Amino acid sequence: MKKTFFAILAVLPMAMDFGQGAVAQATIVAHRAIYDLTLANTTSRSGISGADGRMVIELTGSTCEGWSVSFRRVMELRPDEGNVKLLDTQIASWESGDGLSMRMTQKEFVDNTLESDTKLKVEFAKRGETGHGHTDLPTPGDFDLDPGTVFPIEHQLRLMTAAEANGTRDVSFVFDGSSGTKVFKAITFIGKRKEPSPLPAKIDSNDAGELAKVPSWPVSISFFEIKDEEPTGEELPSYQVSFNLYENGVAENLMMDYGDFAMVGKLSGFELLKQSSCS
Repeated sequence: MKKTFFAILAVLPMAMDFGQGAVAQATIVAHRAIYDLTLANTTSRSGISGADGRMVIELTGSTCEGWSVSFRRVMELRPDEGNVKLLDTQIASWESGDGLSMRMTQKEFVDNTLESDTKLKVEFAKRGETGHGHTDLPTPGDFDLDPGTVFPIEHQLRLMTAAEANGTRDVSFVFDGSSGTKVFKAITFIGKRKEPSPLPAKIDSNDAGELAKVPSWPVSISFFEIKDEEPTGEELPSYQVSFNLYENGVAENLMMDYGDFAMVGKLSGFELLKQSSCS
């Protein structure tokens, strides 16, 4: 479930190539978003009878100085058998404005005990070349990323640009670091533009009205793990996420499907933050 953060920051080869110049046309407003999480559905295989919690995402920066993201999700997981577990995921990342470098740290706590600790960085010398990464935690080591792999913020900016251009489908290879050195093939479908309208639910925020002033698009992304062996039969996604993506990059009405269970994320708090500008 640690993949949730990068899934909604929702972007290599693309099904529609709008070019690097077009990406700069889209931007994400600096903001803090709070989501209330509840269990949408579950299967007997999951072993989960209930789950709820809260997720907070804070994004600041610009294409000039880079993008900083802070994420925290605290959830209470109730299994069919055994004790209730408290899961706490904390992530901090930075991505350069040109999409060529990224740093991230991630800590996973279970019942207030640190279970895993990740720290890594990746850099592409220039577009079209292999990327080189290094992990400090959990184990020191080096790894490479194929040319064309993108990081989460660039992925989201490209999706926003595609939506503005009436694009309906995107295929990207995305690295976010939340699953170690794994890269995921992200297949995205973008629905029809929704004109600005009142928000469907009350949000505890003086800034929430800003979301009612901008258009949005329904977005659905399926993430497939890239493996060395050839796929056999019909490949199933590792996880899927759908949400409403506003023109300013804010997401709401989240549905996060992990196969055996799915979570809903409702936007319950929203705050605009100071936006860095390019001089």
